[in-house]
Amino acid sequence: MFATLLVGVACTAASLAYGQVGRPVLDPLPPAGETGQTPGTQDAVPARSEAKAEGPAAVEAPAQSHPPSFPKMVLLDTGHVLSSPARWQGREWLLLSASTVALAGLSLADESLSDAARERGTSLGFVGDTLHGLGDARSFVLLGGFYLAGMTGLDSKGKEVCLDGLAASLIATGMITASLSTLIGRERPSAEQGAYSFHPFEGRSFPSGHATQAFAVASVIATSYDPLWVKLTAYGAASVTAYIRVLRGQHFPTDVVAGAVIGTLVGRSVVHFNRKLRSGENEPEGSGVRLTVLPVVGGGTYGVSASLVF
Repeated sequence: MFATLLVGVACTAASLAYGQVGRPVLDPLPPAGETGQTPGTQDAVPARSEAKAEGPAAVEAPAQSHPPSFPKMVLLDTGHVLSSPARWQGREWLLLSASTVALAGLSLADESLSDAARERGTSLGFVGDTLHGLGDARSFVLLGGFYLAGMTGLDSKGKEVCLDGLAASLIATGMITASLSTLIGRERPSAEQGAYSFHPFEGRSFPSGHATQAFAVASVIATSYDPLWVKLTAYGAASVTAYIRVLRGQHFPTDVVAGAVIGTLVGRSVVHFNRKLRSGENEPEGSGVRLTVLPVVGGGTYGVSASLVF
C-alpha cells in the first residue's frame, strides 16, 4: 500500500506541474515612429495612425488551454462515466440488454466451470502468480513504471497512462464494482453455497474486483497505444488475472466477465474523455447540468456521494 500511495502522490504532483502553462512572451512593439517610411513624406502620419490602431490587436494573445489538475480530472472523469447512461441511445441500451442476457445464460454453467477450473485447471506457475497481482495494488507499480518512463523521456505517453490508469481504477474498482459487489452480495465459490447464493452487504463475489482492476489498467494501456501487440499483451495479461481468480475458487466465471466489462468500458471512456480535456476540446461548461461525485469512506461506511447542480 505504501507503493500505491507513493505512485499516486508522484502522479498527482506530475499532473499539477504538467497543468501549469507559462504565459507567452510577446515581441515588443516597434516605436510609433518606425513605420518603415521615409520621414517627412505625406504617408508618415497615416502610417503612425495605422500602427497605433493595430497595436491593441497585436498584443492580444490567443487563449491557451491547459489540462485540469489530477484531482479535478478525476472528478470530471467520475461525473462523465457515472452520468453516461443519461446519454445512451438505443444501441447502448440494446447492448446492455444483450450483455445481461448473456451473463444470465453463462451463470447456468457457473458451478460446473468453476469446479472444472479448480479440479483440472493449471496455475501457470510463476506467470500466473505474477499476473495475478495485476488485479490488486501491485498494478499501481506497473502504472508507476509508465510514469517513470514518461518522466525520463522514454515514453511520451507514459505520464498520461499513469494518470488515466489511476482515475480508471478509482472509478471502476473503487466505486462501481465495490458498490455493486456489496449490494448484490454474491457468495464466493469457496463458500460452497452454490452459484445463486446472495447475501447483500456480506458476500462480495459479483463483479470481481481483481478482474475489474486488471481490465481497467489493461484497457487504458491498450487504448493509449496503437500497435496490436500492445493491445493483445495488455488484454491477455488481464485475462490471465481473471482466470487465476476462477482457478483459486475466489470467483465464478460470470464474476470475472462482469468485472472485465466494467473495467474495459471505464478505462476506454477515461482515456477518450481525458484526451479531449487535455486538448481543450471538451472543457466543462460553466452552466447547465453538472454532476459531482465523491467517495465516502469513514466509520466503517463505504459508498459514493453524488449531487446534481442545475
